[in-house]
Amino acid sequence: GGGYTVRNVARCWAYETAVVLGEELAEDLPWNDYYEHFAPDFSLQVTPSPTMENANTRQYLDTVRQQVFENLRMLQGAPGVQMEA
Repeated sequence: GGGYTVRNVARCWAYETAVVLGEELAEDLPWNDYYEHFAPDFSLQVTPSPTMENANTRQYLDTVRQQVFENLRMLQGAPGVQMEA
């Protein structure tokens, strides 16, 4: 679908990392070494461009999701570590 920018990727990884760690992040971010990657508003909120069309169809997203789950199912976890889908 496109739309990948340094700003949006930084926001996505910060958000996804917080989700995995079970943490909640404030929308307004404190200054850090990567602060400039969150410009111009220095927030986790992603504001979609009104001129950018979402080219991802529901069918495409469902196919990608199924493939991800299949790939995860094929991973061999460490003994004693529960993996949930």
